[in-house]
Amino acid sequence: MKTKLSKIIAKAPQKPGVYKFLDDEKAVIYVGKAKDLRKRLQSYVRPSAKNGIKTEKMIESAESVEWIETNSELEALILEDNIIKELRPKYNILLKDSKTFQYIKITIQDEYPEVTTVRKIEKDGAKYIGPKTSGSDVQHLMESVKKIFKLCSTKNISVDPKGTPLIGAKVAVKIGNVPAKRPCLDYHIKRCTGPCAGIVTPEEYKEQINQAIEFLSGDYKPAKEALTKQMHQFALEKKFERAGSLRDQIQAIERQAEKQLITDTNLTQRDVIAYVEDLGKNYFVLFQIRGGKLINQEKFVSEGGDTPGEVMESFLVDYYGRAADIPKEVIISMEIDETKMIGEFITSQTDHKVKLIHPTKGQKDKLIELAEKNARSFAQQSRVKWMADGRKGEKALEELQKALRIKESLKRIECYDISHLSGTETVGSMVVFKKGEAYKPDYRQFRLKSTVGKIDDFKSMEEVITRRLNYLPAQLPNEYKIRKAKKTDADFILKSYSEVKDFDFDIKQFYVIEKNIKKKSSIVGFGRTHKLSEKVEEIGAIWVDDKERGIKLGHHIMTTLIEKSKAKRLYLLAHPHLEDYYLRFGFDSLRDAPSELKDVYKKIIKVVGDKTQPVYMAYQKKKKDTSFESYPDLIVIDGGKGQLSTAHQVLFEKGLNVPIIGLAKREEEVFIPGKSEPIDLKKNSEAGYLLQRIRDEAHRFAIEHNRASRDKKMVKSGLDSIPGVGPKMRKKLLTYFGSVHQIKEAPQVVLEQVAGEELAKIIKENL
Repeated sequence: MKTKLSKIIAKAPQKPGVYKFLDDEKAVIYVGKAKDLRKRLQSYVRPSAKNGIKTEKMIESAESVEWIETNSELEALILEDNIIKELRPKYNILLKDSKTFQYIKITIQDEYPEVTTVRKIEKDGAKYIGPKTSGSDVQHLMESVKKIFKLCSTKNISVDPKGTPLIGAKVAVKIGNVPAKRPCLDYHIKRCTGPCAGIVTPEEYKEQINQAIEFLSGDYKPAKEALTKQMHQFALEKKFERAGSLRDQIQAIERQAEKQLITDTNLTQRDVIAYVEDLGKNYFVLFQIRGGKLINQEKFVSEGGDTPGEVMESFLVDYYGRAADIPKEVIISMEIDETKMIGEFITSQTDHKVKLIHPTKGQKDKLIELAEKNARSFAQQSRVKWMADGRKGEKALEELQKALRIKESLKRIECYDISHLSGTETVGSMVVFKKGEAYKPDYRQFRLKSTVGKIDDFKSMEEVITRRLNYLPAQLPNEYKIRKAKKTDADFILKSYSEVKDFDFDIKQFYVIEKNIKKKSSIVGFGRTHKLSEKVEEIGAIWVDDKERGIKLGHHIMTTLIEKSKAKRLYLLAHPHLEDYYLRFGFDSLRDAPSELKDVYKKIIKVVGDKTQPVYMAYQKKKKDTSFESYPDLIVIDGGKGQLSTAHQVLFEKGLNVPIIGLAKREEEVFIPGKSEPIDLKKNSEAGYLLQRIRDEAHRFAIEHNRASRDKKMVKSGLDSIPGVGPKMRKKLLTYFGSVHQIKEAPQVVLEQVAGEELAKIIKENL
């Protein structure tokens, strides 16, 4: 297909213009502009072209290409915008739900103007304000304007030159072609000034309309000043009811003005635009600043775009090609290639010059930061709305199951993330989604043991996955079984592990793994727990036949010994090179071992002669955890191919067949074990949305735990390590003195009054 397109493109002129890619049904699927048509079109099909995924799919779908020459780039830009709006091609960046855009229309050409909402701008002499994206906001604004400025809701009012004014009216008017007979209900309830009955002249009513227009444009001051002047005049004329009505209008304007989010001493009219990309969608926030005040915020969504600059350019052309209110300054959150040309295009849509600016510092940069913050919030709100739709969650699970070719339904998905700050406070997180929704009661955290004080994401992930899978019920191959040792097994155990006879040998302490093949059974592994004292029980004598290594029989023995023991805490002596293995299993290294365990080491030296200093370790038994004992239908690793490979290796070593995928952070790509290329899963699909939601939740949970752990250390008092200072005394001291520093600086005699003579001396020595 590229060869065919290349032949057509070779004939393209080296002039500005607009090009259109068409599919096999002659439908336009993409429209673009170019300074040099041939050069731009060749960039799509040359062998070295690095097109984005969307562009590649467009080229694959294209059957032919056409172009229209123009006299300049600006002409090309205007023509491109018109064609896109008319044809709405599949692969162009389009603002979503444009049919819902609304404008406030004021028919200033009429004798008695109306204020209404419309969907489209027409060249009819009316004043338009917009576009507005929120229908509810527009309705609230319309209600406020009509109430504050007492605008009439009756339509099609005009002066009747041949008519007779009603009693108390200034002019005769008609509604449509019918002479007015009485004022409307709004007038009777004091919601309008009575144009429908001719009680105010067109000139007087247009003054109200002008104040409303200034108000809608963000300039509240003229309306307030005019109304205040009228109020004082009515008061002088002792028309107190009319004056009170105007006072209420002024207060309503002041309340509306107080709703402004920010103010700026620079009174330049400006728009501030920022966007964020999330799951293949572009979320825009546009701030309208008029008279130094942020008067409005509009939100837009579009899809597509290979680069941020391309997305921003498309938005500017699309929005300002339809905007009714264009300021003198447009501030954007990123630099674009065609700043000059886009600025000229926006200027061509209004009657004044427009500056297009990408700031890097100062007040304008702060405005961009605020807009970006709101854009991120907009994207997050969209995610929440998506998750609230249960049908989308079900569809996402079905899509994901199909894409990963998993037979069983994905009832339980677990996602893992590693979080650390410069190698400290490294933690792992496990979040759980049940039936496509977050299930927080099953979330778990891991304080990592094998990577303390260093950064090693692969090893951290290995520990987390190992420790999590250790909780799953152990399953031996069918030909193996674990049982309590019998007296008849004693000779075999003593022969295989002769040193055990010197350590209070008791067959009742042992469990063995028995292998049965063709009605023949043999012991291929064993281990024991040995009670050294009332408080100390040791795991030891772990042995596995060399021929049976590789299927984790030692792990099964260890798990059985822990489960069967009644002790809440079990100890062992580990060879230094096995420390990592036991840490991943869930043991903790001990700084100081019980004396009973040290005695065992002394005995080992005498019996075996091995003087290698062991690592003393302990395993603290925990209550049964229903979350850890639940079997996952899918494991998601927050990381690239390296971390995925590490986690998959743990699954392989444990003989578990659990589907597992990895999410690369940079390109949001989905990987499966054994394949170097990501799977074809669109990130803006329902399944892609769900995976992003799961990954973000895992990241949030890991960071949250990380911060909590770090903050706990930061607030740890210097009094905590002082002998004799318990929680009550610490609270008493801090309440009295206010801080550890004040305690340190306090005179000895004052400290003695709070803590006593002896403890005060100890505190002074230790602070």
